[in-house]
Amino acid sequence: MKYIVDTHIFVWFLDKNKRLNPLYKQILSDVNNDFVFSAIVLAGIKHLVSIRRVKVDFEKVISYLADSDNCIIYPVDEDVICEMPVGFNIHDALIVATGLVYKNILKEKVRILTEYKEIIKSDILPVG
Repeated sequence: MKYIVDTHIFVWFLDKNKRLNPLYKQILSDVNNDFVFSAIVLAGIKHLVSIRRVKVDFEKVISYLADSDNCIIYPVDEDVICEMPVGFNIHDALIVATGLVYKNILKEKVRILTEYKEIIKSDILPVG
């Protein structure tokens, strides 16, 4: 399965934070799954590190992704911009739009790993 991963879920996974849903931990630990990270997720992590809201080492985040055969960093490109849903903040809209590119343009089945109520309630992408 291919999963779109939001910023906090990924940070909590790397940080071994107890707030991470156990199902998400299991999904993220499964090497048979593929994970897609919008470039905005990396920008968000770098920002959170810079203002000391999270304690992960950004270089380790980049190394983790580079060393993982099942992780893809997807750019914020024209397709993503065109797929952006309305009603979300720009960060969440770009993450959801990345999933919509995979679903609507690349014709792949995707699920999103998120705890954001707005994304979950929208039912735009299946969760978890």
